Amino acid sequence: CSDGGYIVGGDFLSSSIDLGNGISLAKKGSSYDGMIIKYNARGEVEWAEGIGGSYYDHIESLSETSDGGYIVGGYFKSSSIDLGNGISLTNKGSTASYDGMIIKYNATGEVEWAEGIGESDRDYIKSVAETSDGGYIVGGYFYSSSIDLGNGISLTNKGSTSYSDGMIIKYNATGEVEWAEG
Repeated sequence: CSDGGYIVGGDFLSSSIDLGNGISLAKKGSSYDGMIIKYNARGEVEWAEGIGGSYYDHIESLSETSDGGYIVGGYFKSSSIDLGNGISLTNKGSTASYDGMIIKYNATGEVEWAEGIGESDRDYIKSVAETSDGGYIVGGYFYSSSIDLGNGISLTNKGSTSYSDGMIIKYNATGEVEWAEG
């Protein structure tokens, strides 16, 4: 990170993890929860966030942003995830399917906004990055026949839902979809 520290993400199955420095993560459901951990330059934990509900929830990609925050991508199977700060994600399909997710955190680990990406089938976000205009580019793949991304923009699976289509979605700095390609 620009401050000499590190941001890491992934998932965990343990009931709790003691990260040191008085910081720990507790699992929120009965299965995997996603996690984000911010370390300083000396390897000491500054803050950590668990991301999860009752089922499998995974972090696949994260990146520091020019405002000192972080953009995070992954997917979740839980019916809903409370991210704190009055923000939550709701699975648009069912707990039999994954929805993609992107979450924007500020420098101290508070959620600024989040978007769920999916419909009735398995939909995954695998990569996120900030763009030169301060927005975000998101990549992944989807099995749903179509996905309503909001702002009058949708993706349609060009084949059969037995196969996935790739997706690229461009968001502005506040989390609104600007364009998408499937």
